[in-house]
Amino acid sequence: MRIIDYYNYIATAVYILVGVAAVVAFYKGKKTKRADFSDRTAMILFALIMVLASFLRLYKLGEVPLGLQQDEASIGYDAYTLATYGIDRNGYHWPVYPITWGCGGGSPLLIYINVITISLFGTGIVKLRLIPAVLGIITVALFYWSLRLIFENRTGRNILSLLGALFLAVCPWHIILSRWSLDCNIMPFNMMAALLLYLYAAKKKSTLLYCLSAAAFAVCMYSYGAATIIVPLFLLMICIYSVREKVLTIRALIASFVTFMVVFAPLLLFYGVNYLGLPEIVTPYVCFNRFTAARTGEAFLAFDASLPGKLFNNIRSLFLALSIGDSSYTMAHYYDGYACLFEFTFPITAIGLILCIRDVFGKKNADEAGSLYRIGSAAYLFFIIGSAVLELVIVPDVSRLVMLFIPAIFLFVRGAAFVYENVGKLLVVVVAFLLVGGVSFSKDYFTDYSRWAVSIYMPGYGDAIKRAYEVAGDERTVYSTYDGLSSPFMLALYYNEYDPYKFFQTVVYKDEKAEFRIAESFGNFIFKLPEEILAGENEDAVFVLSSGDIGNIELPEDCKVEDFGGYWVVYK
Repeated sequence: MRIIDYYNYIATAVYILVGVAAVVAFYKGKKTKRADFSDRTAMILFALIMVLASFLRLYKLGEVPLGLQQDEASIGYDAYTLATYGIDRNGYHWPVYPITWGCGGGSPLLIYINVITISLFGTGIVKLRLIPAVLGIITVALFYWSLRLIFENRTGRNILSLLGALFLAVCPWHIILSRWSLDCNIMPFNMMAALLLYLYAAKKKSTLLYCLSAAAFAVCMYSYGAATIIVPLFLLMICIYSVREKVLTIRALIASFVTFMVVFAPLLLFYGVNYLGLPEIVTPYVCFNRFTAARTGEAFLAFDASLPGKLFNNIRSLFLALSIGDSSYTMAHYYDGYACLFEFTFPITAIGLILCIRDVFGKKNADEAGSLYRIGSAAYLFFIIGSAVLELVIVPDVSRLVMLFIPAIFLFVRGAAFVYENVGKLLVVVVAFLLVGGVSFSKDYFTDYSRWAVSIYMPGYGDAIKRAYEVAGDERTVYSTYDGLSSPFMLALYYNEYDPYKFFQTVVYKDEKAEFRIAESFGNFIFKLPEEILAGENEDAVFVLSSGDIGNIELPEDCKVEDFGGYWVVYK
């Protein structure tokens, strides 16, 4: 076992003991008034947390993780073609929802944000990843301010808000998520921006703020497919609860609904084209185009004899996600030994869940902190419920639970509040073990993660395929290995800033109707090695070979071999 495994056992035992001590003290009735940080001290500490959050999300951004994942390249390439040519890689002018792989797989919001940044600053790995990194940093601040609102009238408001911000700043899931460019990776920012507006609207009972929040939640629908289930469920639950709490009027509710539908309308029309049989709308200015395949088998459970077993597995996966982690999750979102929220935090989170359910659905007590506290607690709880419903119908993957983990951190903070109120000095122990976990994760992430996730990010290949095209131009054939690669054609497109007209006019897919269309060839690129390397009719070709290929091929003496760290460019 690694050191972190021993640490997880020790930290889990400590957190269980702290939780038990708090429960015992609660039932003994020894709750006392606790001191809190002053607002000035809290702001200084918050600034330090933001510096820490920024460092962990920006340091070596182009090197860790090393390489580029195919979905990153897909988002970056469609953004490049739209910014440069006004079309996506399938030839549609300004599509409301680029179909990317054929069934989607790259939501429009991040693509169009990248259109803006590419127009201003150009392409590149750091520039591509800077958007989720910067929005990840801002998300820490949004979470902090949401906690300050929710705990406004409760004991330890500043301490608890700082604890939540610190947890999110060093959280393994959020650091990993913020450092590469997948469409779902900006969802926590969108969710927190919309939720913070809702909390301010509830506090001020402002129809305008409710409408702004509704618009922000509608924008979430453009961020990632999971939002199409979670956001409507969340809004239904929170609106009913807010009307019951008398912080949302029927007038404000109607105005917010209209605002949401106006912002959502283009995407709704796109869904009508794809799922209700409406005709495509294709113009030089905007397109409501149709997917080439439905995304069902890859994402959703099949309703067959295997359903009961899969439902049980999904429920199990949800509990693992909130506790010790599910090792079946993809390496692009999960680092073994740390889980999404560290493996040892779940005892405090479980206490928070029980208390949050009591606070939201229990009878109002005289010492409650008011309706805004209940609204905020309900909001985070409803996000968890919405995510749980989604988990029942999908193939489990941590990216699809992207709206689960910040609410889970809120539950941890609520559990920590219980510890603070009953055995205040032990909160120092909770913070200390969290910090040590954060230091351990950061050390391992920046020194070992790229090696561990090499199959995801394919380091070296992008530079190799770019160099191959520099040598070959459009005259010589470029043959590429498939060894250790996933959808290498996508990296070839992005790294070479390939002309989209030449791509969609020449591309040959392995299966035109597959859920994820993979190119066999386009232009002078072929993603399969021939039997003869640099011989016969392939004598003038340029080859991209893996280290494994190099070891199994006898190369002519007059060829040039250029090493790009795991992948080699070979040509005469």
